[in-house]
Amino acid sequence: MKEFWKGAVKLAQTLWYEELQTCVICGDEGDLVCPTCTTDYLHPELGRCRSCGKLLLNEKTNCLDCEAGRGPKHLDQVTAWGHYSGGLRDLIQNVKFEARPRRLKEIARPFTNWAISQLPAVDGVMAVPMHASRLAERGFNQAEVLASAIHWELGLPIIEGVERSEATPPQMLLSRYDRLHNLKGAFIVREPRSIIGRTVWLVDDVTTTGATLEAVAEVLRSSGAKAIYGLCLAAGMEKILVPLGD
Repeated sequence: MKEFWKGAVKLAQTLWYEELQTCVICGDEGDLVCPTCTTDYLHPELGRCRSCGKLLLNEKTNCLDCEAGRGPKHLDQVTAWGHYSGGLRDLIQNVKFEARPRRLKEIARPFTNWAISQLPAVDGVMAVPMHASRLAERGFNQAEVLASAIHWELGLPIIEGVERSEATPPQMLLSRYDRLHNLKGAFIVREPRSIIGRTVWLVDDVTTTGATLEAVAEVLRSSGAKAIYGLCLAAGMEKILVPLGD
């Protein structure tokens, strides 16, 4: 029996060591997030648009859309961990469409490290809610899994009280204009007392235009939230128009 336990402990240590030495994005041996994936997908050297979270190729505060007034208005800041492409996109789609929410726990530590380096301290973390019909279909809300991971990593309370009352078409199928209007009235606050005077990190997996975060932030503002910071795994990258030559 003693030898059995020694073997079990050795096996557990081996598995834990291997887990720590595997990149959570590409699976190659190395760091928790390997240098290649950090460079190719996370782009820590790039800024993020403060209004919508989009990655910026030029040194500035906001993307062109948000500078022109076409972005969110109710968020104090938005940041995304990386660019929605390649291995990071595959990971997110694997979680959502192949029902593997446990994979989000693997990235909890580097994701929360990014969050605390980019955003102010807050009273708690809130997940973008999912409509009951979509939740029944998928079986989990990936934003809630992320919020739970942040809760366990940082000890931040989870703030609830917002519900998605309307089942709207998926944002990915819509144009930018339609995305910004698709979610109007889709969220409601059930428990205003949990919102008044609070500062929150509002968590989702992906942001493109910031429309979903904005729709939730709007009802939070109207219910007395003091500050709202969007936090996502991934965002798009601003497209830079290259002028044509003469």
